[in-house]
Amino acid sequence: MTDSHAGNISFRWTRTFLDALQAHGVRHIIISPGSRSTPLTLAAASSDHFQKNVILDERSAGFTALGIGKATNTPAVLICTSGTALANYYPAVIEARQSGIPMILATADRPPHLRATGANQAIDQLKIFGDYPVFFHEVGEPSLESEDLDRLRLLGQQAVGLSREKRGPVHLNFPFRKPLEPEQDVLQDISTNAKPKTHFSKQGANTVLQLSDSLKQKISKAEKPLIIVGPLAPNDDTDSIAKLADALDSPIATESGIDHQNVISGFAGFLRNEELRMDLESDLILRFGFQPTSKSLELGLKEWNSENHYHFASTQEWQDATYSGAQRIPWMGQKIRWDDFNTSTNKSWIGQWKSAEDSFANHYEDTIHKASQLTDGAVYDHLTPQITTEQFMVVSNSFPARDINLFGRHDANIPLYLNRGVSGIDGVTSTAIGLSLALDKPGVLFTGDLAFLHDTNALLNAKKVCNPLVIIVINNSGGSIFRMLPIEQHEEYFSNYFETPQSANIQQLARSYDIPHQVIKTLNELQDIQLGNWMRQHSGLSIIECKTDPDASMKLRKKLWDF
Repeated sequence: MTDSHAGNISFRWTRTFLDALQAHGVRHIIISPGSRSTPLTLAAASSDHFQKNVILDERSAGFTALGIGKATNTPAVLICTSGTALANYYPAVIEARQSGIPMILATADRPPHLRATGANQAIDQLKIFGDYPVFFHEVGEPSLESEDLDRLRLLGQQAVGLSREKRGPVHLNFPFRKPLEPEQDVLQDISTNAKPKTHFSKQGANTVLQLSDSLKQKISKAEKPLIIVGPLAPNDDTDSIAKLADALDSPIATESGIDHQNVISGFAGFLRNEELRMDLESDLILRFGFQPTSKSLELGLKEWNSENHYHFASTQEWQDATYSGAQRIPWMGQKIRWDDFNTSTNKSWIGQWKSAEDSFANHYEDTIHKASQLTDGAVYDHLTPQITTEQFMVVSNSFPARDINLFGRHDANIPLYLNRGVSGIDGVTSTAIGLSLALDKPGVLFTGDLAFLHDTNALLNAKKVCNPLVIIVINNSGGSIFRMLPIEQHEEYFSNYFETPQSANIQQLARSYDIPHQVIKTLNELQDIQLGNWMRQHSGLSIIECKTDPDASMKLRKKLWDF
């Protein structure tokens, strides 16, 4: 290839790279407009294979890609220009690493001769995300030499494979010289219907984790085994967890969706009771996934003096924030071979947990229906049972992530998504939009007012949502979660510096984006909401804003916690 036109070379170079990604299973590309990224953008635009979405704000784009990765366990590709554009990906990069989500960042850069010269929009992009990516590569300037193209194809395979095997983001930095645009005949010459040979296979799909004989012996001897499931990474094998529960007849305290008769509901409430917590102390803890986030499980893991505590880890990261001394097993979401073995589980053990579950359920019913004001809990109590298994559910961080365990009454088979890697409130709506794009089915997002306002740029992408996606905004006028902390007692500082009450008009905000909106202010108005009817009337993104009483909501939580 003797072409010396920089734009032609860059276009052929980037198209070769994207063809390699296509061959290894990538389907989604998120593009944020920019000049230096023109070769990457045109390479994507000229291919009919990819589902492409143009998202103006890079922070929103990053979390949209995160949602796609959550839904598919295959990385979405992020394309952006140089400078601060890619810095806006940082929160999503951290969340992807901490929660084991595959993602590929293809960031454009100034060529080396323009770096550290004061050239406009040139910053140091090399390893800008530190150690959070599972793989970083400075791609180098485009070249059509055969060995360079072979390396580029290998890079596509590496990027997809490592993002899935190591479960996290991959950062590839692409420097380009001007001219950035190819000549018109070159752009037309590359067929948009090219179909590269597909080499894609689902890594780990057929792998099986074999347990050591000593662990199998410990499991067999346990009289009071307990399975704890924290947040999980995409495609973690929950069937293995269910089969273990069958074999042991063990209770399951889970923060992720697992359909099994031994799943215990209400533990977020009744395990706060110290006496009951100690009565339910186990002699074997088998913990799966990431660190549990509920306060009740945190208390249990700190206090239960089980010498037999095993953590089946979803990623290579260490997860033992309670210093429980858990023995770590690199599970990585694989199937687990549970050989037939004799069990020693006490026949009354599951009954003890079910009894606590029933007692708390009665306490819950007596408490939830006594409130006359519209509370946060009432929103979950009324709406979560209406969500069907043909839909998905997303829950924001802060109180929603806790309230879904306390008040949620949804089917265990409904996919539940949370950004619990670092538990930030940023990018929640964008994540839900990414899930909607990838899952191609209706969904419901429960989010607080501050998390919603923090990600309003996501609303720029509302028209991209083709399936019903209902955003339930629980508007309690600020960061009510701080009301559960001792800082609430310092009234002179609490309101302005912690709770940060807001008075934004969400109805007008929704109107400015042409998004359907309804505000709910009373329990009677809430009772009139039927999600099925709402989704039939609104085919895309819509908002139901519930203006709840923060004081009554906190009072209700405390009554349940005081079980």
